[in-house]
Amino acid sequence: MDLKRRDFLKVLGVTAAGSLLPGCAGETKKLIPYVIPDEEIIPGVADWYASVCRECDAGCGILVRVMEGRAKKVEGNPAHPVNRGKLCAKGQASLQGLYNPDRIQEPLQREGARGEGRFRPISWEDGISRWVSTLEKYPGGAVMISRPVPGTLSRLFSTFMKEISGRLLFYDPSGEGTLQAANRRSFGVDRFPEYDIANATYLLSFGTPFLSDWLSPVHYGLAYGEMRQGRPAVRGRFVQIEPRLSMTAASADRWVPLRPGTEGLLALGIGQVILKEGRVRLAQGDRSRFEKLYGTVSLDQIAAKTEVPREEIIRLAREFSEAAAPLAIGGGTASSQTNGTNTLMAVNALNLLVGNLGESGGIRFIEPLQGFPAAAATPVSDQALLNLKDSFKNKKRSLLMLYQSNPLYTLPPSTHFGEVFDQAAFTVSFSSFMDESTAMADLILPDHFFLEAWGDFLSDGGTPAAGLGQPVVIPRNNTRPVGDLFLSAAKRIGGNIEKQLPWTDFRTMLEDQWKTFLAREVPGQPFEIAWIERLQQGGWWKPEQRLISVSRRPLPESIESAQFEGDEKQFPFYLTLFESMGLQRGEGANRPWLQELPDPATTVVWGSWVEINPRTARQYGIQEREIVRVISPYGEVEAPVIFFPGNRPDLISMPLGQGHTAYGRYAKGRGVNPVILLAPLVDRDSGTLAMGATRVRIERTGRRGKPVLVDQTGEGTRRSPEGRRRSET
Repeated sequence: MDLKRRDFLKVLGVTAAGSLLPGCAGETKKLIPYVIPDEEIIPGVADWYASVCRECDAGCGILVRVMEGRAKKVEGNPAHPVNRGKLCAKGQASLQGLYNPDRIQEPLQREGARGEGRFRPISWEDGISRWVSTLEKYPGGAVMISRPVPGTLSRLFSTFMKEISGRLLFYDPSGEGTLQAANRRSFGVDRFPEYDIANATYLLSFGTPFLSDWLSPVHYGLAYGEMRQGRPAVRGRFVQIEPRLSMTAASADRWVPLRPGTEGLLALGIGQVILKEGRVRLAQGDRSRFEKLYGTVSLDQIAAKTEVPREEIIRLAREFSEAAAPLAIGGGTASSQTNGTNTLMAVNALNLLVGNLGESGGIRFIEPLQGFPAAAATPVSDQALLNLKDSFKNKKRSLLMLYQSNPLYTLPPSTHFGEVFDQAAFTVSFSSFMDESTAMADLILPDHFFLEAWGDFLSDGGTPAAGLGQPVVIPRNNTRPVGDLFLSAAKRIGGNIEKQLPWTDFRTMLEDQWKTFLAREVPGQPFEIAWIERLQQGGWWKPEQRLISVSRRPLPESIESAQFEGDEKQFPFYLTLFESMGLQRGEGANRPWLQELPDPATTVVWGSWVEINPRTARQYGIQEREIVRVISPYGEVEAPVIFFPGNRPDLISMPLGQGHTAYGRYAKGRGVNPVILLAPLVDRDSGTLAMGATRVRIERTGRRGKPVLVDQTGEGTRRSPEGRRRSET
């Protein structure tokens, strides 16, 4: 064929333009505009857009590098007070969520029996019409389970569900409900404070994994760096108290491996010594309350039950009370027991003893952003979620809606939460991915990925900041923003709900909410200018933070013993489940970058393993990488053994995040989900699932495993799942 130079350049221009359009389906009308490129697109020149990360609930500010219509890189926003330019692996891997090949690309309707996983594409008109007609069919019968979305979207969800007489449940599987309940009782404030680790001189942590997955890990990781190296004349000391040597414990000056479930008792022992030796900084009249608390048990009893020597308890107490700025924090393993709330209240009491409430290096409550247009997004307890079984069984509720929530994976089968899906007359999911819960839906109306959508996020608590998100790329699939879907449904239903939600789309609603907010914060400045400035900055926050005073509430009367499911003789080991840095509780399992992120202690990637103390392994004749069966009263799993001296001999540890039966090609069928071992026990005060309240035993299978372990050089892997060697790329 005789192809002239001019014709060749035309074809080349169309072809290149097509490669720049996200989600291009080959339609000519989508290619033509790029023959004459948009004036804002300069080939080879990148643009940076400010947004807010939604890969976890910390709300870090991000900058997204976009070149020729494609998002290329995500970095931390240096101006954002939460993360100050840093970003964790989950935020970096958000691009693999945006461009994930297993994203749901269009509305789907179930075919066949529920749970078979057979769906057929439908139009958006059919999907929305079917959803709205179901809402009208079951008036007052809807329940929505959503991840916490503190921002304008939470206000939209709350208003919508209130107007249809439904119930909205914000569900957070992280287990921080015990910390929130403890702070509510100790300080009378229903939110998280700022733990001023950066200015502390002595940090006493009861199980808190603040360097990996606690509250805001990037924020507290930066604070920890400042505590250790940010002051030339002062290097803060750090002691970690927990049964397993976690990544956080490995960074400590000293690790205290106590018996699981006794963290609260140890806090009592430390406080008892401080009070007895007169090392307290208490207000007039407060001493009698503490004497009553610390007089409930003797120091010798505490030493026996915790298996921490008496001398060590006295040493911890003196070091803590003598420090210029001591700080005690609790979470993780300390909060994952049936006495978790009481334990964390005992930890809070240590801070009250040394008078660090509101002080530099202590616990500080910072004034929240006043008037920010966000409804409360306080997570409900796991117990409240489990109580839904009765509501659906009694037909008080019939319609189940899911938004970025996967309870069938995160809740143990022993809770029988699957009955909710069995008894629901109709289930709608707004998920972007086919996870285990979405696979049980009757109708799927997929949401945009957060990098394709407008939104805001209130990072309340320690560093109040309102992050503002904007689309950085053109949506690549036939998806729609969930906010638009709810506003469209309100318009179709009509009546009072349409009056309460009159906006045509979510961006308009977002701008209206911010217009009122910014008029108060920057009076006299035209909204158009203020809005553009907020988009460029990535949100709104105050340069100076004002502290608020809190009242002191009653101390715990005593520390109840932790309850464990399983007879000690039949099930001799405590079970500890921990979150990996990347996979969290399974949310990151469909991102290959996060699957290839080695565990810091074992270097395992792409799978599950069982951590056993070498002394225990020798006792049972177990070899490393041998596959063992871990059995609890409620289930069993099999995984290869990794020797880990950082385990107590009476402890079995396993990582969370694997064992998906759905969720795409990178997650499905890899490893095991140890949640199936857990007992249906909850913390007595907060109703949070007690992840550490199960005992197990181990059995040999006689088979060898082939876990994927990264070489010490980091240049390759020792063995792939199929037994073949491969190199990292």
